[in-house]
Amino acid sequence: MDTQPENPAATEQGISSRSAITGISFVSVYVDDYQTCYPFYADLLGLKKKYDMGANACFFEIGSEWGLYLEGGNDPREITPKSSRSSFTLSVPSAGELYSRLKESGIKMVQAEPMDMGQGDFWFQFYDPSGNILEALGAE
Repeated sequence: MDTQPENPAATEQGISSRSAITGISFVSVYVDDYQTCYPFYADLLGLKKKYDMGANACFFEIGSEWGLYLEGGNDPREITPKSSRSSFTLSVPSAGELYSRLKESGIKMVQAEPMDMGQGDFWFQFYDPSGNILEALGAE
């Protein structure tokens, strides 16, 4: 028996509710040097490692429902603010405080300061040590 809730958009497109996308399970970040990137995610961003996944990968928990998979040993490619890529946005209580902490730690930023998105939300982008662009959204 199909226990998934109906997705009206998928039904309109003729997509079975059993194959329709219903959410995001976790995000994955592929980096060249795991040993360099691990401290960035664990210490600077403050993610809590849930478990190791071999010598070159781990899984971090984000809150009680989300996670981030980090895997090293991948070939780097040029990444610019306008290159084709996937990204994700991290929720933070204060985008301003995270921005300041990252900038003081020498992390390369895309914007000169967090952008006011309205309704009390501020957003910015920054690079991890492998050149992946990440995003943050939170109050000032």
